[in-house]
Amino acid sequence: MAKKQQKQSSGFRKLVLYGTGAFAIGGILIYSFTGPNLAAETMEMQQKVLMEGKDFASSKEKIREIMQNIDLMPAKEIYKVRRDLGRSVGQLSKQSAEKYLQLSDAERTAFLDEGIEKMQLAKALFDATNQGGMPTRTEADIERYKRYREEREAAKKNPPQNKEKKPGDGEKKKPKPKPNDGEKKKPTVTPEKVYFEALLKRAEERNIDMGRFGRYYGSGRRGRR
Repeated sequence: MAKKQQKQSSGFRKLVLYGTGAFAIGGILIYSFTGPNLAAETMEMQQKVLMEGKDFASSKEKIREIMQNIDLMPAKEIYKVRRDLGRSVGQLSKQSAEKYLQLSDAERTAFLDEGIEKMQLAKALFDATNQGGMPTRTEADIERYKRYREEREAAKKNPPQNKEKKPGDGEKKKPKPKPNDGEKKKPTVTPEKVYFEALLKRAEERNIDMGRFGRYYGSGRRGRR
């Protein structure tokens, strides 16, 4: 009886090992045929959503499909997909900025509203291509952004008058040589900077939180890469 039980237990362990090995090999074989194609297909999908989609609601199913594709990819392929998305968003931003400067004042507001929808769509795509899915914005996140805006507005109205002296402030510092007029560098104001400043201002007027994603593009840091 004991020998029979040992034989059954040994057979069960072998079955589990064979099954696990077959599953792993099957996964490798499936990815070897579909992996690169899946990444290319996903990049094509996200470009189409970004360029042709009007808002998140109308593109929700396509974004969900992209998210499901991402869950099947290794980190290396996900990096390629996100890098391609970054290039696409940069291209769209440049085109939007150039068009914005060509519009009349009466046309700009409607164009900025369209731009806000596009940026929210781009943010949703970046969230979807982040393995694990799209994070849900909680009430705490909304309250945090509200406090951030209130503190920023208060700081604008009441700038600090007296700055605390830092150690060594009493020591005399050598005056820095003043640059010649020809050496003075003028701040670079790119079309994208003008466009995104107007975009973020319009988003605030509509009480839309663009989050860190919007502030990243609005700050011009992307253009200094």
